Amino acid sequence: MGEILRNDRLTVPQFQRAYCWKVDEAVKDYWMDLSRAVRAGADEEYFFGTIVLTQDGPEDRKKIIDGQQRLVTSSLLIAAIRDELHRLGHTRAQLIGDEFLASQAWDAEGTEPHLKLNEDDNPTFHGIVTRSTLPASPAKRTDSDIVKAYCYFRDRLAELSERYGAEASDELLKWVKYVQQRAQLAVVETPSEGEAYVIFETLNNRGADLTTADLLKNHLFGAAKLHLDSVRNNWHKAIGALSLTAPNDKFTKFLRHYWSSRVGKITERDLYAKMRERVTRSQEALTFSEELLTAARIYAALSDPSHEIWTEKCSARRPALDTLALFNLVPNKILLLAAVEHLPPVQIEKLLRAMISWSVRGMITGGINRGRYEDLYSQVAVSIRRGKTTTVSQIRDRLNDLIPPDSDFKAQFTLATLGRGDASKIARYYLSALEKSCKKEQQPEFVPNDNPNEVNLEHVYPQNAVAEDWSDFIAESGDREDADRWIYRLGNMVLMPAGSNSRLGNKAFKEKAQVFQHSQLTLTREVGESATWTPEAIHRRQEHLATLAVRTWPK
Repeated sequence: MGEILRNDRLTVPQFQRAYCWKVDEAVKDYWMDLSRAVRAGADEEYFFGTIVLTQDGPEDRKKIIDGQQRLVTSSLLIAAIRDELHRLGHTRAQLIGDEFLASQAWDAEGTEPHLKLNEDDNPTFHGIVTRSTLPASPAKRTDSDIVKAYCYFRDRLAELSERYGAEASDELLKWVKYVQQRAQLAVVETPSEGEAYVIFETLNNRGADLTTADLLKNHLFGAAKLHLDSVRNNWHKAIGALSLTAPNDKFTKFLRHYWSSRVGKITERDLYAKMRERVTRSQEALTFSEELLTAARIYAALSDPSHEIWTEKCSARRPALDTLALFNLVPNKILLLAAVEHLPPVQIEKLLRAMISWSVRGMITGGINRGRYEDLYSQVAVSIRRGKTTTVSQIRDRLNDLIPPDSDFKAQFTLATLGRGDASKIARYYLSALEKSCKKEQQPEFVPNDNPNEVNLEHVYPQNAVAEDWSDFIAESGDREDADRWIYRLGNMVLMPAGSNSRLGNKAFKEKAQVFQHSQLTLTREVGESATWTPEAIHRRQEHLATLAVRTWPK
């Protein structure tokens, strides 16, 4: 390891993911493993694994295709040893920095780091290895992973110095010598970047530390050959389209949803292998990267009604898109990835409205989160891509067996319960849409603004009811535990202007009813006209809401 840092000039490709080893995980493991090896003596070797380099780099620097995390962490350890020796006043401190971290080039001003990172990481890393900007220890919660790793090593080395006392400098030099001579690496070098990615994939196709996105990227880059620049550019544009700086779990989910819309439902476990089968040649890699970029833009637009894609794809888009984004359902994303790309605008607008009704019916009956929904929605997406399904009528026919009939939907709506968090947003949406339906407004299922700053959700029988104020309700329920089961029934909820429910709080029903009676919302006013509030009153109201729901969200 030390010889690589000492003799080679290395760079991390600009688009490679940033340094990401966490102090409480990989950095701590690195320190503990190396500590044990150093204590075991000079005969004990420590193997850091294989790194992949390519000579196809700028400014006579080799590019690191695989091994950035280990090389950066080792550099930070050596920098921390150098700075601890500086603190102890040892004369070799600067020599260690010059030899392993940064040295004077005859044709450049100042010291030049042996290792350069990407644009985000390099300023911080440069400051540490050149000693131009050293972070203060301990690290703050908001500091980068590079700063946290460096400060972790400084703290551990300070403890080591205190433990060894007068012999601390000798112990620190022993660490440097160990990293240089006994910490081993296997180095694979290739003449071109494309070949390096092929080697990387071969070494890591079983690696648990790599995400599906990491493996796919390196397979694509390796297959791209003459198209490497275009493929790489499309890949990073796709990441940017999703407002990401690097592939992460969100990007892997996007890949799975996209591929399900192309070939049918697929699990994340099988995703890489199936995608790899489809891309083996240079032209296939280029075509795939172009299609991936298009899909990423559509995927981003699904949660952003103001996205530029909607200008050409769908004019009457905002309310429906707001509502579907609120639901955030995977089957919808899979189907819309195909529909938005291949259907004409008039069919997209019809589909968005239909999907709201199908989604509500699926959520109320509980079926939409089951695998059968995703499976069939994926099949329809594939059919759309192949040109076999071209209208909303055809899509409805394909999904007909999945969409709950009126009788099932009404029965389940009568029993609907919605708790805290995101469920409260859905409850607000349901009540807002039902209110519009009650007033016979057009397109009642479109509720463009679920804004808790304007409309709040009030639980009539409150979440923290005072027993003496609600004694009749509790008695009719059986006991307090049974009474509290009615809190999150939709029939126990009303909408109020923001600020009103904070004044009502846990008050008795008579006081709440006086406020409800003056509401401009019909469904809220009807509750205020009730003489009492009991479990039976909640049930009757929810039956009324269920009848409205069938009209609001038609099949």
